Amino acid sequence: MMIKLFMTFAATALLSGCVAHANPTSSNTPGSDSTAPPHSEEARGTACVAAGTWYDPSTKKTIAPDDMMARLKDKSVVLLGETHTIADHHRWQMQTIAQLYAQNPNMILGFEAFPRRVQNALDRWVAGELSEQAFLKESEWETVWKYDAAQYMPLFHFARLNHVPMVALNVDRSLIRKISKAGWKAVPETERRGVGDPAPASTPYLDMLGAVFGRHDNDDGDKRGAPKGPGLNDPVFSNFVDVQLTWDRAMAEAAVTALKKAQTKGGTPQLVAIAGRGHMDHFYGIPAQLKALGETSFTVLTPWDQLQKCSDLITADGTPTADAVFGIEDTPDTYASEKPKLGVMIEKSETGVRIGGVIEASIAETAGLKKDDIIVEAAGTKVVETGQLVSIIKAMSPGTWLPLNVQRGGKMIEIIARFPVQPDYPKVQEKN
Repeated sequence: MMIKLFMTFAATALLSGCVAHANPTSSNTPGSDSTAPPHSEEARGTACVAAGTWYDPSTKKTIAPDDMMARLKDKSVVLLGETHTIADHHRWQMQTIAQLYAQNPNMILGFEAFPRRVQNALDRWVAGELSEQAFLKESEWETVWKYDAAQYMPLFHFARLNHVPMVALNVDRSLIRKISKAGWKAVPETERRGVGDPAPASTPYLDMLGAVFGRHDNDDGDKRGAPKGPGLNDPVFSNFVDVQLTWDRAMAEAAVTALKKAQTKGGTPQLVAIAGRGHMDHFYGIPAQLKALGETSFTVLTPWDQLQKCSDLITADGTPTADAVFGIEDTPDTYASEKPKLGVMIEKSETGVRIGGVIEASIAETAGLKKDDIIVEAAGTKVVETGQLVSIIKAMSPGTWLPLNVQRGGKMIEIIARFPVQPDYPKVQEKN
């Protein structure tokens, strides 16, 4: 499995299955030339949803907190979006979950971050049987998800403290690899991990996925560009769409299954799903698959960074980005804590971690790392799993050096990756 450790956030969107949207640090239009610093007065002038308030894009009106909770009380499924790397998005999720729990403690929490095969680890965590470290290890956090666990831990602790069931919504990467190579229809039904046929993507969803497809790199580090033919005639793009639809369908099915199971125990359970915005914005993705499954009692809520363009709250055809959004203040701390990325695509090999590609203008390229290099040791630690290297890189602080022992051809060489003293704010911030 190819793992991308990009200098920007674009690759992490694909890693997690979240399609890319706009850049709250510059403009909400792909390809924008805006480079205003994220905290400048110029940038702040684009704010249209007041920080700390709920806003209805359809009516263009602010929603009082009590009225917002009243709207949600009878919903069976509440989808809470996020950009995985923004801490305030997770804090907003925690706040909303606590408010929902106060009016209906019959709650289930579903997470995109976990594949179904680690469900036992989630059950044991909620039961109080695992420490944080053991939970992250058993749930394969650094191998599967890799984002900063500290931002998610308050959600996990809330579930443990209140004995709220946690449900793994995602599917195994082995299935995703097969679909990526050959498409959904080429995967035998017996190998689909119980996932049903996804409802087809709408034309607007295809348009959005096409834009995302063109902005991301292929395995050689080159931009893919627009799909080669109209619609799904480009087989690579077609498989890309199949992957996204599989993620959407799998999470919708897991949510419906968990909800029905809880309903057999009585009461009116409410499932709250934590997933990237790309799986729910404009009611594409998970919402469309929920409808196809016959589940219509759901709502979509997402955080709205103040620097996003107001025009993107609703599409030209009148489709809002969500049922309601919550204004998030943009502060110097929003991105400053983001650690630099090495800038490589990696996969496991027999002797270490192989580099499948090096991102242009990355720390890795500057250090001299090349495609097909095999990293056998990092910071004095032997690495045999991709998750080990990810953990070591995450531990790096700005201004530090990372010594790497690298096998290149038949030779062993030492390379020093130098992390900048102060990482630049990302020029492209993906909204997942």
